[in-house]
Amino acid sequence: MKESDIIFPSIVETFLKQGMNSIDEQEAADIHQFLEMVYAEQPCNEKAVYGLIKIYNAKKEFEQAKEIGQSFIMMDGYNKDILGELSITFLSLNQMDTYFSLVKQHLEKEAQLEDVPNDDFSEESNVIPFPKKIKPRRNIQNFLEWGTAEQLEFLQQARFHDIDSYLEAFQIFLKDAETSPYVKSMVFELLQEKNVDTVFRVKKLGLEGDFNPSKVSVLTDDPFTKELTGALTKRWEHDNPSFLEQLLVIVQLHLFIMYPFQMPSKDVALWSEAYSSWLSQLYGEEPSENVAINPDELLEAKRFIEKMEKVQQNYLL
Repeated sequence: MKESDIIFPSIVETFLKQGMNSIDEQEAADIHQFLEMVYAEQPCNEKAVYGLIKIYNAKKEFEQAKEIGQSFIMMDGYNKDILGELSITFLSLNQMDTYFSLVKQHLEKEAQLEDVPNDDFSEESNVIPFPKKIKPRRNIQNFLEWGTAEQLEFLQQARFHDIDSYLEAFQIFLKDAETSPYVKSMVFELLQEKNVDTVFRVKKLGLEGDFNPSKVSVLTDDPFTKELTGALTKRWEHDNPSFLEQLLVIVQLHLFIMYPFQMPSKDVALWSEAYSSWLSQLYGEEPSENVAINPDELLEAKRFIEKMEKVQQNYLL
């Protein structure tokens, strides 16, 4: 059966475009089953691979997402949407060096395409065929217009160079409210690494502020981040280490997506309780909530966590 012969139900198409937030729990299970069936018949089906990676990322089953994504890349070349979704996977597994290697290979192949017709690929195809023709590198002043994969590859390479000539392009990118909050965090980290002593206006996630990279704590050294991860570790490391592992991945992703902005409050006890309660409820369990925590503040914190999850699943890139 050819890929074009498979008709994807409308609910699956909706999920592929809008993410987990567009479906309920039963629909998610049905979609997962359908995509697994398609994948079993056609392991190179772009929609099935993309959808499965998206589902596994949402379920925090990152090793499964990684395995499917890498298998597709080895067998069938590169797909920009799939490569983008895999950034969530590799970030969660703390394997961004591997991800950057995949992005680099993708860009090298894309830059070497031959300008010849190929009947195997339609005009709308998102798969990168591998015949070759050299194309020039793009102008850094158009960084805002680049694709996410190219932006990430550039930022990785920029760590080994002087970035003074890039600052104007980064300023434009950071203050554009529509660009990826994830890539913005990567840009800000690069500015910190280079100890850039300049104020940048940053707009993301409906927030706006001015930040000097040289004056902001590195995320891994931030006192609140350390206290929160420490509180969660103390609470769960003995009773449920796998639950703790998931919690820490979620918290780290949320903090990174927000960066350089921070949580609405720095009440460690509140956020420890909110994340623990929120994830427990996802598993269908009734959490034993701390009576010392204000219930209204706890509810508001859990709503904020839900908002960050939607960002992660639908707008990370």
